[in-house]
Amino acid sequence: MEKPICQSCGMPIEEPEQFGTNADGSMNQDYCIYCYKDGKFIDDVSMEEYIDMCAQYGEQAWMTNEEMKEYCTKLFPTLKRWMK
Repeated sequence: MEKPICQSCGMPIEEPEQFGTNADGSMNQDYCIYCYKDGKFIDDVSMEEYIDMCAQYGEQAWMTNEEMKEYCTKLFPTLKRWMK
C-alpha cells in the first residue's frame, strides 16, 4: 500500500504521530502535523508563499532548494489544500 502524503506540503507521512489534528483532537488523515493542528492550517499563506517557504528545505529531501521549489510548483496544485 502506498504511504499517504500531506495534502498541503506533500511530505510522506510515515508514522501515525505525523498526522495533523482536528479541532476535537482526533487525527486528520489529509494533513501532517507540520501543516495542520487543532483543525486549522498553521501557516495562513497563499500557495506561492508556501512554495517559497518549503523551498528552503530542499536539503532534507536530497535536492537543492531550487529543485525543491520546482518540485513544489508542480506538486502543490494537485494537492487537496491548493486545488482550485
